[in-house]
Amino acid sequence: MIDSRRGTISLIIAIVTGFAIELATNSVGNDAALLKLGALPDNGQLNGELWRIATYSFLHFNWLHLLLNVGVLWWIGRIVEQQVGIGRGALIYFVSVICSAAVILLVHSWYPKDGATVGASGGVFGLLGAALLISHRENGSDRSRRLLWVVLLVGFAVSLLPDISMAGHIGGILGGIPTALFVKVRQNEA
Repeated sequence: MIDSRRGTISLIIAIVTGFAIELATNSVGNDAALLKLGALPDNGQLNGELWRIATYSFLHFNWLHLLLNVGVLWWIGRIVEQQVGIGRGALIYFVSVICSAAVILLVHSWYPKDGATVGASGGVFGLLGAALLISHRENGSDRSRRLLWVVLLVGFAVSLLPDISMAGHIGGILGGIPTALFVKVRQNEA
């Protein structure tokens, strides 16, 4: 069973390491410091720093932000990884992160402001969308599907709160669902 969570564990370790760097550099909750570490700028301008479309997802504003993303990632990442394997699960996650960044940057280019956007939730939303699609495609249990829908709807409700990136969450879904359409689900190994 370790195989069905190795990728998720590795990703969580990377995210926690990113937060540890924030703690060590006194960057937690500080937009200017987070921008130096690789956050997405809220003015929508990358200025050639394309690496930010990945690095922002390893940074978090505070402990609550980190714990929520890591908690949902621990749950949903293992589900997706079990269904499609480590490589395809990672593909879904990282396409979701990149699509999330693209939508964030697009919206912020329309409505620029000072600040920074960070967090793994775009990738997590992409995994949620992928898990729902896979569950429907593979005739998963109604109970599991209902729970996935509840978590997704609660996540979108939270997106309505101030300082939460609805654009990032929508971008993640826009990356995760189409990617999940093209990945092959593992066959049951009895």
